[in-house]
Amino acid sequence: MSISLQPALRQTTTISPQVQQSLQLLQTPALELQNLLQSELQTNPVLEEESPNPEPTEAASSENEETESPEGDLEWPVASLRPERPKLDPKQAILESTVRPESLSEHLESQLALDAASTELRAAASEIIGNLDEDGFLRTELAEIASAAKVPKEMAAQALDLVQSFHPPGIAARTLPEALLLQLHARGRDDSLEARIIRDHFDLLGKRKFGDLAAALSVPVDSVLAASEAIARLSPRPGAAYAPDRPDLVVRPEAYFVRDGDRWIPQLENDLLPRLRISDLYKDLLGDGSADEQTRTYLKERIRSARFLLQALERRQQTLQKLLEVISRRQADYFAEGPVALRPLTMTDAAAEIGVHETTVSRAVANKYVRTPFGVVPLRFFFATAVGGENGEGPAVANTSAKEILAEIVGRENPEKPYSDATLEELLKERGVPVARRTIAKYRTELGILPTHLRRKR
Repeated sequence: MSISLQPALRQTTTISPQVQQSLQLLQTPALELQNLLQSELQTNPVLEEESPNPEPTEAASSENEETESPEGDLEWPVASLRPERPKLDPKQAILESTVRPESLSEHLESQLALDAASTELRAAASEIIGNLDEDGFLRTELAEIASAAKVPKEMAAQALDLVQSFHPPGIAARTLPEALLLQLHARGRDDSLEARIIRDHFDLLGKRKFGDLAAALSVPVDSVLAASEAIARLSPRPGAAYAPDRPDLVVRPEAYFVRDGDRWIPQLENDLLPRLRISDLYKDLLGDGSADEQTRTYLKERIRSARFLLQALERRQQTLQKLLEVISRRQADYFAEGPVALRPLTMTDAAAEIGVHETTVSRAVANKYVRTPFGVVPLRFFFATAVGGENGEGPAVANTSAKEILAEIVGRENPEKPYSDATLEELLKERGVPVARRTIAKYRTELGILPTHLRRKR
């Protein structure tokens, strides 16, 4: 046997640690971000926290003015004038802050809404999402999915591939090994030792026969042990974090809206996060030349790290502010009339308006909440696909509004003669919301509305 080395070119995409940090901060909700920033304060000596109520300065009173240190370090958050926040009754604030967490199906459907798939493929994908169990596994045969969605089985298989590409990694797997392999695929480790073990020798792994695994794969036992530990860190229940039996969560809204005439102005709750800056003490030590070379190198690295953190925080807040301004403009009717007036708005539309990629918007809305005149709602609440608006059947409305109208109609029905889905279809059409009967059944399930025969009271 001969062994030879041959050069090969491979194109890969890498993300710098700074960009990774920026993306992490963008999608982290404020309460978790508090802990992350406290950890940074403990590990990076050049960072310090400002007083919660610093004395106003001429620079701080300049609206939207960025302040920089002599080293060019961006201070965060940038001080600015803002309207006085509305006074809230403490008990009401606590009640408003108790919300239902995002379900697994909602999390997946929001990603499906971003995909430019055909109508048939989206229908099959939605059918798959609706058939996932609480752990995120698909226990239904693809033939049944195809039949329910009225598509060929080949398209059902394509829809499965689509859903399996969604977050969280491993979702819609049919077996545990498939779930683990999907998670490795998401990390670009299809050809890793862990993948080979799962793909070809999962039974030996389950029996912990590491010696047999090493022999079968012609690798050292130590490598098998390391790979098995890596496999153990994968999730055996990819959808468990979104299980519907999770208790309600108490959240802190990251923004609120202040009325200004006919407009509603979004205001970030910057007080939720500590005010950070780079300590003048260490900048002076670096600048006066008294520190030795080793200390100077260390301080430069720590200051550079702190600068990246402050800039990432500022980008996070700026992105949220721009996104909230889009929402206040595009969903102006909601702030006046409530959820029934919600308009269609996609993350793609919002991304184009603020000049970022749609995945940036998706990260920005993840796990974040805002206080509105109609209570605390998830930021994702404002994004909904259109219903109607085609073939001259009236203006398009958001699917969220369609659900609100459906709930209103059912709430006013005669309990002795509840509406059938066919009747609900006609009533919604009269309200300018043409929705298919199958979609009505889906909306009923999501709203917790029972079928007709179970709603009837004799």
